[in-house]
Amino acid sequence: MSSKVIRIGQISDIHIGEDESLVQGIDVRANFMTALKSKSMKDLDLLVLSGDLANEDGEAGAYKYIADQIKDIGIPVCVIPGNHDRLEIMQKYFELEGKVRGGKCFYRQDICGRTIFLLDSACGTVSKEQLVWLKEEAAKVDDEVLLFMHHPPCLCNHRFMDLKYSLKNIEEVQETLSSIKNLKHVFTGHYHFDFHLQVGGQEIHVAPSTQMQIDPQAPIFNLMSSAPGWQVIEWGENFVETGVYFS
Repeated sequence: MSSKVIRIGQISDIHIGEDESLVQGIDVRANFMTALKSKSMKDLDLLVLSGDLANEDGEAGAYKYIADQIKDIGIPVCVIPGNHDRLEIMQKYFELEGKVRGGKCFYRQDICGRTIFLLDSACGTVSKEQLVWLKEEAAKVDDEVLLFMHHPPCLCNHRFMDLKYSLKNIEEVQETLSSIKNLKHVFTGHYHFDFHLQVGGQEIHVAPSTQMQIDPQAPIFNLMSSAPGWQVIEWGENFVETGVYFS
């Protein structure tokens, strides 16, 4: 195991449209750049874009814009789709060769001698194929692993999102995750709010959105803030620490 503390930046739910037009009155491109260029995101070893890069339905202009901004970032970038993305379009703008099987984007990323897994929940479920693969691949790693996916594998006490847009096969996913003993931390987005929850022996870290934050107390959609949020993870030999930032 590497003794290096690995720094991972996570940006989620960017919701960029086809062009520079505002999205729901919000300059989502400026919000994304605020996160990407933040001082908190300096000296990263890895950047993860954890879904909903596009605003509604896989707008090609969104992927082109994001790809242009990160092309010279100088570190590996992991991308997974969210429910507003279209993988067949994403593949034209991001390096996903060997990472897409059966129409799903799931893969292993090794960084600084350690292992991260990424799953595809864009359709609202995590497929059986992915769960079997994850369990088998994690068993090949002696050290602790991390997992990124778009949907939280649990309810989050967010009244609107839990009711309308939660992961559809939560129980099946939780059963698999709980069986992976070297997986203690799962990083997600989707809920447009930051949460830190304990599910069994695992900690679920839900990153905020760079687009906007949704009021977790309201049973219907209620915009809480248009300030962008993002997450930075520090992963050491015996610890994982997260910092959530807003602008």
